[in-house]
Amino acid sequence: MSSREVEGEALLDADVFISYIKGDEMVDHSERVIDGIMSGRLEAHISSMLFDDVITGLRSKGMEISEVINVILAIASINHTSLPVTSAIAVNALMLYERYGGARRLHYFDAFHVATAKINGLSMITSDKYIIEHQKELGIKAIDLRTQ
Repeated sequence: MSSREVEGEALLDADVFISYIKGDEMVDHSERVIDGIMSGRLEAHISSMLFDDVITGLRSKGMEISEVINVILAIASINHTSLPVTSAIAVNALMLYERYGGARRLHYFDAFHVATAKINGLSMITSDKYIIEHQKELGIKAIDLRTQ
């Protein structure tokens, strides 16, 4: 697997931050993305829904609120621009979810991340296999975190 540098602008999925912070099996890949941000080669954007996505995911796994706060602060320490959910993004996300959502398909929060990338004309860095495999139908360019 060869890595490549991501340059320019991209919307980051929650998994990029979670892998970096928790040091999971994709930590080397997420570290390269974060290094691109730190060096100024990559301008990172997120959907404002990312925080709810992370909080909901971590709390559902039983993580204490104080630990969740530390994760949110760690994400906040990485330079990025949070893009607000507008009515256009919300409607687009719900339409995507209605069409592609469900078990082993497009997750609810991911529909907002995809819609944010789509409406803002950004590529999306993610490890989500469904998004990567269906990027054309979803109307975005997905960059597989595993190739970074």
